[in-house]
Amino acid sequence: MDTLQAMRVFVRIVEAGSLTRAADSSGMSMPTVSKLLQTLEHHLGCKLMNRTTRKVSLTEDGHAYYQRCVNVLSEIDDMEASLSRAKVAPKGRLRINLPTALAKHLVIPALPEFVVQYPDIHIELGLTDRQVDVIGEGVDCVVRVGALADSGLVAKRIGSMTTCVCASADYLARYGTPMMIADLDQHVAVNYISGDTGRPRIWEFLVDGETKSVPMRGAVSVNDADAYVACVLAGLGLGKTAMYLVEPYLRDGRLQEVLRPFNAKPRPVSLLYVPNRHLPQKLKLFIDWINALFAKYPGLQGKAL
Repeated sequence: MDTLQAMRVFVRIVEAGSLTRAADSSGMSMPTVSKLLQTLEHHLGCKLMNRTTRKVSLTEDGHAYYQRCVNVLSEIDDMEASLSRAKVAPKGRLRINLPTALAKHLVIPALPEFVVQYPDIHIELGLTDRQVDVIGEGVDCVVRVGALADSGLVAKRIGSMTTCVCASADYLARYGTPMMIADLDQHVAVNYISGDTGRPRIWEFLVDGETKSVPMRGAVSVNDADAYVACVLAGLGLGKTAMYLVEPYLRDGRLQEVLRPFNAKPRPVSLLYVPNRHLPQKLKLFIDWINALFAKYPGLQGKAL
């Protein structure tokens, strides 16, 4: 058995979602693909997949083996590229998971630059504000905002997210401008529902060098960053959000910043990936690219407007 070929076919089956689609995309016949999978399972002495005529699903052993195969095949591709005198261009699939707002407002608008430079790297973007299981979901890397738990992943700091409290001129005309944290008792907020907890996020401020949590009352709660900013622009309440999201509106006067002396410390922005002694070239290129992209935004480097 050609183990390397069998590994590549196995990965193709997993990513295609069926033996039929894997056969079509690899230029092999269905019986050949099925036989390779059976031979691989016999060689390993375990079942990798549960399969029906329509779809396949990974067993626990299959899931673990798939992750290893992806890493091994990626290293082989990188090794061949680095040793080739022709300098083979980096290629392959790269699965990235990003917070929705960061993806929509910063990464996706700049992504054509990366695609033009590396046309053989296929980017798969996952947009969600929940904490993705990097290993369990087969993701190459994720971007996370805030303090990190000890996950065993490599964490590379790529920025610091500045936040601010702001409101529309119409809202401030109706409720007045808060000057101190105690003034917030007389105000309403647009609340943001956390994707992890399902509850409104508590507002935090820095008072006399210590973090102070302030629960805010409000008539509207949302779970989307764009909708959140839209609510603040509509005068539905004070908003506390990332500086980069509201920077254009602060500049043109549609929003006004308040309580700046009490802004919480910038939150770290980190890129996480599985430890690998030989980091795949395609992943290294993306890390360097997104690090340079974030460096262009003051609001992502711990700076105020």
